[in-house]
Amino acid sequence: MAKFVPLKFWVTIAVYLALGMLPLLELGISWFSAKVPALAPLVADALTTRLVASLVAGLLALFLVAQGWRIVWKLPYVGRKLSQALFYDLNGTWTASLQSNYSIVEEMKDAANSTDIRFDVFDDTVLPSLLERSFEVQIKQTWFRTDVEFLPNKTDPLLESKTISVEFFKAENGTKSMAWIYEAKNKRENGVRLAVTDEHTYQGAANLKLSVDGNELSGEFWQNRSWHRGLNAAGLIVLRRNQEKV
Repeated sequence: MAKFVPLKFWVTIAVYLALGMLPLLELGISWFSAKVPALAPLVADALTTRLVASLVAGLLALFLVAQGWRIVWKLPYVGRKLSQALFYDLNGTWTASLQSNYSIVEEMKDAANSTDIRFDVFDDTVLPSLLERSFEVQIKQTWFRTDVEFLPNKTDPLLESKTISVEFFKAENGTKSMAWIYEAKNKRENGVRLAVTDEHTYQGAANLKLSVDGNELSGEFWQNRSWHRGLNAAGLIVLRRNQEKV
């Protein structure tokens, strides 16, 4: 449910699924038409039976490969069991709250550039509060691909983000988590970075634990933004599912 796989692979899988189901569907249609005489004229010859079986097989294959799986996940009892056994349907909009250690990085940078300011990162009494940020997030999930996209806002330099990889895990005690690697781009003005510590493109990762009800992902994140200057940040992140579902 997390791998990036080319579309042509899934088209091929759908075709093979349809072909593999044909013989069984033909037998089923013949058996059903024998039990319901009124349907016998509709499948009187082998060609008609094959056409009907092909249609049904194609629809079933598309249902399995495409987003049809979400219908099953919404069933009252079956959906809950599948969510517990596999993973929750994460599709929809989320709100991400981040707490970054970049405020500490700024304090160290200011102290390094001044002869008057002293800052001891090991003195808990002088540590500044973590820098808080908020983003809207769009999650698009299929059987074998998941995209987590942070959406730009008016207060941060984020231009766009894209998912590199997502992996889902389930511990022996039933706890579910998601490992996410991403790439982000920041805005620039006339090709010039907005701040001396900024990077146009950088990568990051997060290890997120899924809540029992499937409506919250929380954990730690880190990124390599300005890593060569020793300014890469890390922190805490919480994603909460918005009420509306896609």
